[in-house]
Amino acid sequence: MRPKPNVYFMLTCVFCLIMATDAAAGMKNISLGKACAMLNTIGLPTSGWQTYYDNECGCSSRQMRVGSANPFKNVISYYVEGPGQAVHQIRLIVNVLNPDESIIAHAAFQKAALFLIRQLTPRSVPESFSRAIANGENRTFLADGFLFEVVRKEWTMNMDSGSYQCYEIKLVIR
Repeated sequence: MRPKPNVYFMLTCVFCLIMATDAAAGMKNISLGKACAMLNTIGLPTSGWQTYYDNECGCSSRQMRVGSANPFKNVISYYVEGPGQAVHQIRLIVNVLNPDESIIAHAAFQKAALFLIRQLTPRSVPESFSRAIANGENRTFLADGFLFEVVRKEWTMNMDSGSYQCYEIKLVIR
């Protein structure tokens, strides 16, 4: 006999609540200094934790160029955000505006993403998640109280010289 549909809904809600609670636990254990400095050694230093306005705070790196930037540059950047004195979210982003050098951008992004993940968990990254990082495929991975998520967003950039297909790939950590 199958359970009633509302039982499925309740089980799904409980599972989501457990995942959200578990994912939030990892962020609570990261100091502001550590979060802002995790990618210093690979060329993405931040300016340190700052208050942007009201209770919105964070730190960010400058954009790091990947490739020759002809005609447009591909860049990687790093962001940490949170309210007051707490880390809420970490993001590593690659913007691919030059598709001719996308392989270089993807390789640099994958290297930085795997380095960042290793800073937060000793667990090995599942092969499917590593492929998602390399290829810019939407995927999630939960480990040691962190929710790691790869998100890809595509758009068309219209210029006088023509239209260009562009995209960004984000590693979001909560």
